Amino acid sequence: MQEERGKEKRGKERGRRLAEELARICIRHDGDGKLYKKGEIIYQPGDIDDSIYYIKEGKVKLAYLDESGRKLTLAILGEGEIFGEMVLIGQRRRELLAQVLQDARIYEIERERFLRLIQEKPWLALEVLELFGQRTREIEQKLEDLVFKDIPTRLSRQLLRLIEEHGQRTEEGIKIDFKITHKELADLIGSARENTTSALNLLEREGILDKRRYQIIIKNEEKLKEKSKG
Repeated sequence: MQEERGKEKRGKERGRRLAEELARICIRHDGDGKLYKKGEIIYQPGDIDDSIYYIKEGKVKLAYLDESGRKLTLAILGEGEIFGEMVLIGQRRRELLAQVLQDARIYEIERERFLRLIQEKPWLALEVLELFGQRTREIEQKLEDLVFKDIPTRLSRQLLRLIEEHGQRTEEGIKIDFKITHKELADLIGSARENTTSALNLLEREGILDKRRYQIIIKNEEKLKEKSKG
C-alpha cells in the first residue's frame, strides 16, 4: 500500500502542475472564478458539458450513481486539483456526479481553449496522460478494496487516504480538514451508514481516532495503518 501511495502522490504532483497552468489561464480570462455553496451540483450523470474544472479553494466530490440511486464516491478533490478531464478524449455526456462538499471557488475552462493551449505548450499533453493514469489507478484501488476487503479495513484505508490528502496536524492528532458525515464516509467505502458507524465506533474505542460532530481526528496513525492491512 505504501508503494501505491507513492505513485498516487507523484501523480497528484504532476496533476497539480497541470492545474497551476490552467489556473493562470483562468485567472487571466475569468477573474475570480465562480463561487459554489456546499451541496451544489456542478454536473450530474447525463449532463452535456465540454469543460474542465479547476478548484481554487474548497472541496468537490466525484461520485458514481447507479440506476437505483445508490452512490459510490470515487474521490474527494481539493485546492489545486482538476476534474472533468474526460472531455479531452471526446466524452461530452457526463457519467459522474460532481458535487460541492465544502464551499468552493472554481474555474471553468472550455475544451477547445484547452486544446489550443496544448498546441502552444505540448508538454501539457504528458501531464494529461499522467492525470488519466492517476485517476485509473485510484479507481482500480477502489474496486480492489470493494471486492477483497472487509468494511473495517476499507474504512481504515480510506481514512489514511483522507489524512494524506486532506490532513491537518494539530496537538490532538491529524484532523481531516473538512466536515464529513458518516453517510459520506459510507459512500466512500461502498458500505451502509450503520455499518460504517459501527466500524468508526470500534476505532474510537481502540483509541485510534476521535470523532466529534462531522469532524474526525486520527490520534494513532500507526495503529490505523495496521488496521488497514486487513
